[in-house]
Amino acid sequence: MTIQLTVEEFVSHLEASGKLTAEGALRVQGAFRISRQPVDVILRELGLMQDAMIAEELARYLSLDCLERPIDFSSNALIEQLGSGYVRENAIVPLEMDDDEIRLLAADPFDRSTIEAVGYFFDRDVKLALARRSWIEEQMSAHAQASGIESSGSGPSQNADDADMERLVDIAREAPVVKFVSRIIQQAVDQRATDIHVEPQAETMRVRFRRDGILMATETVTSSLHAGTISRLKILARLNIAERRLPQDGKIRIPIRGQEVDLRLSVMPTVHGETAVLRILDRQAVSLDLRTLGYSDDAVEGLLRSASRPNGLMLVTGPTGSGKTTTLYALLNALNRPEVKIFTVEDPVEYRFHGITQLQVDPTIGLTFAAALRSVLRQDPDIILVGEIRDRETAEIAVQAALTGHLVLSTLHTNSAVGAFSRLRDMGVEPFLLEATTRCVIGQRLVRRLCKHCSPDRDQTCENCGGTRFSGRRAAYEILHVSSPIGAAIVKGNSEADLLDIACREGMVPLRQHAAALVENGETSVSEIVRVIEAERW
Repeated sequence: MTIQLTVEEFVSHLEASGKLTAEGALRVQGAFRISRQPVDVILRELGLMQDAMIAEELARYLSLDCLERPIDFSSNALIEQLGSGYVRENAIVPLEMDDDEIRLLAADPFDRSTIEAVGYFFDRDVKLALARRSWIEEQMSAHAQASGIESSGSGPSQNADDADMERLVDIAREAPVVKFVSRIIQQAVDQRATDIHVEPQAETMRVRFRRDGILMATETVTSSLHAGTISRLKILARLNIAERRLPQDGKIRIPIRGQEVDLRLSVMPTVHGETAVLRILDRQAVSLDLRTLGYSDDAVEGLLRSASRPNGLMLVTGPTGSGKTTTLYALLNALNRPEVKIFTVEDPVEYRFHGITQLQVDPTIGLTFAAALRSVLRQDPDIILVGEIRDRETAEIAVQAALTGHLVLSTLHTNSAVGAFSRLRDMGVEPFLLEATTRCVIGQRLVRRLCKHCSPDRDQTCENCGGTRFSGRRAAYEILHVSSPIGAAIVKGNSEADLLDIACREGMVPLRQHAAALVENGETSVSEIVRVIEAERW
């Protein structure tokens, strides 16, 4: 069973029935919002109600049995199946089971995720009964002593033994959950999605895919799948499945239709439970070729000409999700030769290359971009890719590396190519150093391509694009090659408007002009350009 009523409603009931004062109710609700601790623990720790009364009121309010009779746990095989560490930490006891349901004793009937997880584990409906938390703890301590198991008051993430954790892992291995998770990942890969969003709602769980930069609802399922789905994803990513209060990040490698697909998982707690986002890093679906990404032959030749110089700084700019890293990878792919030592410093390493040395930063141990870059310089590289220039220290080291005989490739979060210079100046890099090191700057956006398979009959749904009229994305870009006039303007500290004017006179095609050409060529639409480039009018 799933308790539909909430902690807030129970506290209001206690106030209405005279068990709590208005002040006491406010204290409990405030403590619950901040700590998310079980309501029985909060009531007890605040000294507002005793254990026995809390259990009685919960049972009366939810129309559940309240047990307080001696139970022989020594022969309870269900506890061993579920894991004694998991049982102790969650203050639950599986009592008995038949073909249809399992009877579960719990101190916190509002802990939906644990109750649902037990139901998944045993593949039964849960019939809930209540007991005092202290009484369950006493009984389980006695059971632990009788079984020769050391009792622990710490969290299951640190002290549950290997056998207990294996049993806990099995909760997410039940067939419905495994099939559901495999299905949504496979669907996302088949539909060329870049992200999967698993979002708990009040009574349901929503799954959405981001495809071609747009988030689309895929399906909505019952909330009973939520606990198992999140646990299954954590297991695949080797995360702590017992930790539900803190954000966690991990990686998954999973075979899809005979090919290995890498995924990056982010899990975060919300008011309705943990939400998860999977970033799909399917190298098979990404062409690491500049021309395939949308760059013209002339643009590619110019970029490779800048990259052929023995040192300097090449930057790709744009907002999050504009394909900056993919463009850098495509450029590295073109530069990767046996006689060249290429080193990358990334967060995270999204694609692995043969013949390139790649390093992933880890700020938790002090391995920041700046620290890693400083060490990389002692590895005798010819070309260095820095995933992103985020701060003054990284910027200064990158510029110094470019000055001392290295080609440095990196990204910046700016709205235009000329904006890179003011951004780096704001970080403390001297203008004369920017003039001396910067070879070229790319400003980039990703725009959706018009579907070439759509029927003129708008009433027909195209199987290729699902009726969106778009299929795939390409780069809209501007490329600023630093010439002598531009370098002089950088040293003088000219404004972005002045730099843009000089760059256009030197032959740069502005982003908006390039985007307009894509519309004229029938590759994309005016509405798409307005959406992506934020043009007020076209």
